[in-house]
Amino acid sequence: MMLVRREAILAKAAAHYDPATLNDWAGTDITDRVTRIRKKISDPNCIVMVAEVGEEIIGFAMAVPSRNELQALYTRPNPVGHVGRALLAAVEGLAFEAAEFLNCDASLNAESFYRANGYREECRKDHVSSNGGIVSTVVQMRKQRPA
Repeated sequence: MMLVRREAILAKAAAHYDPATLNDWAGTDITDRVTRIRKKISDPNCIVMVAEVGEEIIGFAMAVPSRNELQALYTRPNPVGHVGRALLAAVEGLAFEAAEFLNCDASLNAESFYRANGYREECRKDHVSSNGGIVSTVVQMRKQRPA
């Protein structure tokens, strides 16, 4: 999943963020990130959806309905198409069984994707990287559970 995340960031966000931000966000040292993802996946409150072609992971989504959070949605460039939309619909379907709304911090490159899928902007805010060295802009967005 970390390779999918890295490839998605580098392929899709380059027009919106400078190289230093991209490299910090995509990361090369994945040990700490893998540990955090393993911890999240083992949390019974976390929903994880994975998209595969053959045996290759091409995307994943993570949500924690008890916290009203869509935590991650990444797809690597692939020939299938609409993988992100399918993952989002699947994770929302499960999350909205418990959550009245979902919040996410959308990267600037993903803002239009989330708008097209029913999310609305709450605010723009600074995101400080996990190492505290890089600050970038994200769009905090929200989607209400469909009636």
